[in-house]
Amino acid sequence: TIGHRDVKTYLHYAYAVADEGASTLQIIDMSGLPESVEIVYESNEFIRTTHNIFIDEDNARLYAVGGNGFNLLILSLDNPEQPELLASYPSVDVPLPYIHDLYVRDNIAYLNAGQAGFIVMDMSDPTNPELLGTMTEYIEQGYNHSGWLSDDGQYYYLTDETHGRDIKIVDVSDLSNMHVISTMNANSFPGQIPHNVYPKDGLLFTSYYYDGLQVYDVSNPEFPRRVAYYDTYDGPDIEFFAGAWGIFVLPSGRALISDMNNGFYIFEAIEVPPYTSVTANVTDVNACIGAATEFSIEVGTDFLSSGVTLSTEGSSGTLSVELSQVDASPGDIVTVSVTGLESGDASIVIDAADGVNEGQAVINVHVIGLAEPAALQAPSDGRENVSLTPFFFWTGVGSTVSLPKRLQISTDANDFEGAIVYESAVSGNSLTLPQELEEGTTYFWRIVISGECGDSPSEISSFTTETTVSTKSEVDGNTFSLYPNPAATEVWLSFGQPIEKELQVEWLSASGQRIKTGRMNAQAQELRMDISNLPDGLYVVRLATKENTASRRVLVKH
Repeated sequence: TIGHRDVKTYLHYAYAVADEGASTLQIIDMSGLPESVEIVYESNEFIRTTHNIFIDEDNARLYAVGGNGFNLLILSLDNPEQPELLASYPSVDVPLPYIHDLYVRDNIAYLNAGQAGFIVMDMSDPTNPELLGTMTEYIEQGYNHSGWLSDDGQYYYLTDETHGRDIKIVDVSDLSNMHVISTMNANSFPGQIPHNVYPKDGLLFTSYYYDGLQVYDVSNPEFPRRVAYYDTYDGPDIEFFAGAWGIFVLPSGRALISDMNNGFYIFEAIEVPPYTSVTANVTDVNACIGAATEFSIEVGTDFLSSGVTLSTEGSSGTLSVELSQVDASPGDIVTVSVTGLESGDASIVIDAADGVNEGQAVINVHVIGLAEPAALQAPSDGRENVSLTPFFFWTGVGSTVSLPKRLQISTDANDFEGAIVYESAVSGNSLTLPQELEEGTTYFWRIVISGECGDSPSEISSFTTETTVSTKSEVDGNTFSLYPNPAATEVWLSFGQPIEKELQVEWLSASGQRIKTGRMNAQAQELRMDISNLPDGLYVVRLATKENTASRRVLVKH
């Protein structure tokens, strides 16, 4: 069963593929419309399933992505009824990740690579493509889904198929430094999610899942503004996938929307209303507590030329909002500076009036504090006789559980820089130290959580390690050594002088269990001990006469 199809046109042909269920590439001759159409090609030689296709018409090439057996496929349409394979990726030389969708112009492919981000490649030579740029970290990032290039080729309209993520306008004028310059959304519910976009004559038409058709004026890409919308989905807004899915705009300006649940919609060309409002270049502000932030607004171009008065009196009382100018002209760009950020949510309200027209922009503010510190559990504060390889355990609160953390151990409670003896990034909420600490030593430890607004260290706990091994290096006044250490197959016990009395030799595990025993006769000076059968680990070798004992640690490592 075929769940859905993607169809693109070239000349008088339609090229159809399917993503769900084994299928083919179909080429449909539409020259006989409206009386008839004819399937002139149907084969799975190159494509059985694929998520999307795109046709670079000027270069007669069909690109398919997310397919069965390929991440990106390029077919020549020099003969539009008999496609020929030009390239398929990934290959040994081009290890291209999964590609979900793409846009191609002049052989330059803009690839939406899902979790791998945004990739731009020159496909002029399909056998030797050139990587031009990537964008793997950006604001409002999610599952890099689809997009479209502006007519002038300077901007890319990008959607991330992740709930709560805005549409982005990306500056692609320098492919080595692609970056988001503005965002826009449906202004509906926190889990809103866009699907596809289509630009036409300075407007950006968007199929917006639960929010139907959304239309934005992007004539100034730094200040996109919504100018029209129609909600095709009457169901509840939830974090799933339903409603408006496909978008296409005819040369006449009529917009076509396919709604997965409610059918097919045709909208007349949009008549853009007068621009007598103010538009911010951000949809909301996320800032750290105590910090200062700023953004810009554009004053509508259809206000009276006599001047526009701006005001922020409706903003939340906890905020201090200043405008770079309060007396403005149509089209002015005004800087908004915000201080007094306290933890929680607030709003910035900017009113504009010219005596006849009035407009308003509301920007939501979410102030973020430091992450809640971790609570240290073990070793508990002041604990003594702690193992030389301690087990550390801590707990977190809420969202801090998933934030990056690091464990720090210091010999000075007041110095977690120069006195640190161990520091490592940790995951989860526990760690067994992978190295030994010194015996009989007091240490101080803490967990540092790295949040969006900086580091949040826990309280400091102390512990003192056990003393398990004597510091004596002699037995009955006779010095000795154990070597090699670490050891793999054998250990030698060597005394400075022949021993006068019989010596008992015991090997103990780290937990104190006797593993093996031996004897060194009186008048002997050296003893070879076979350890080839001992498991890797730390052992204590105990030497004893009737009067004295001594111990040493030996690390066995095969």
